[in-house]
Amino acid sequence: MIIRHFKFWVILLGFVLAVLVIGSGVILYIGSCSYRNNCMEGGRAVLAHTPIPTLIPVTLQPNATVVSVPSSSENCTVTAETLLSAWVMAGSPENQPFQFTDADNIVCEAAFTDVQPLFDQSNLWYPGALACTSCHNANLSAANSAGLDLSSYAGVIAGSHPTDGETSGQDILGGGNWLQSKLYQALFVDRQMPFNAPANAVPIVGPIILAGLPLSVVNAAPTETPSEEEVARPNTPGGAGDAINLTGDTITGEKIFVDNCLMCHGPKGTGNVLNPGSDDGTVPPLNPIDSTLVSSDYQTYAYNLDLFIQNGSRPPGVNPARWMPPWGAENGLTQQQLADVIAYIISLNQ
Repeated sequence: MIIRHFKFWVILLGFVLAVLVIGSGVILYIGSCSYRNNCMEGGRAVLAHTPIPTLIPVTLQPNATVVSVPSSSENCTVTAETLLSAWVMAGSPENQPFQFTDADNIVCEAAFTDVQPLFDQSNLWYPGALACTSCHNANLSAANSAGLDLSSYAGVIAGSHPTDGETSGQDILGGGNWLQSKLYQALFVDRQMPFNAPANAVPIVGPIILAGLPLSVVNAAPTETPSEEEVARPNTPGGAGDAINLTGDTITGEKIFVDNCLMCHGPKGTGNVLNPGSDDGTVPPLNPIDSTLVSSDYQTYAYNLDLFIQNGSRPPGVNPARWMPPWGAENGLTQQQLADVIAYIISLNQ
């Protein structure tokens, strides 16, 4: 009986030990290799994943970047359609400026030289685009390029599809009406050009470029560079007369100059008249005149000349044979006559 109980406990102990061994193995495996049966992920910390919202895809306008053509930092930002439209509606001038309103609502001024890059610059209408002039130039046959030459102003004005023996063909500029022009139709309505452009590669209004200048820049008065030279002044006392407040007539002034001034200052004020006894030896020329007397402001220019003519001036030297009489101070000439002479002298230096 005792032997029978002993066997029972031995079998039970063996079963318990087997269960413990197997259980320990399972626990170790799961701890090392995780429930995914992937031992590379075993022992890693469990990550808490935050749900990611679905993002709505955003589509950027193709070629929205401003394309830089030869320009300065002051150029206006404008679409190709706006620039071409303004040029055509202004009568398609070659050398005369035309105006347009740029993307920043600034009134600007441009010329055909600002329009030409739209035809002859590659990579302008979209990345990888050929220049229009790659096909439309004077060297290709009419069959291949519709007889259209966009490489020059004359070629653009000559139009397309010329008949045999003719130098011009069909107007592509609509006679000054942009919306009726073949250029508008091909580029912005039918979108036939630029040729082989990928879908949606070219914006509806064409590329954005830098062209022209704001009117505020065009009309800005030039800034005079301050001169370190002292402005020439007569060596006789006296101020300016009323002549500087009068409007001078250059034709009358020339007659007065010939009668009273030519003998000392030479024909048309060119000088080379000898003046013995003076340090310079000659009478100063009036054409060209002393640069310190010149000014972009007419009133200042007239003032500088009037001081000499009103009050006279004696050149430096032991005993100069010639000197400037005080035409105004001694009433040798009226103030109107002085104004006329001043206007004539200024006209000689323009």
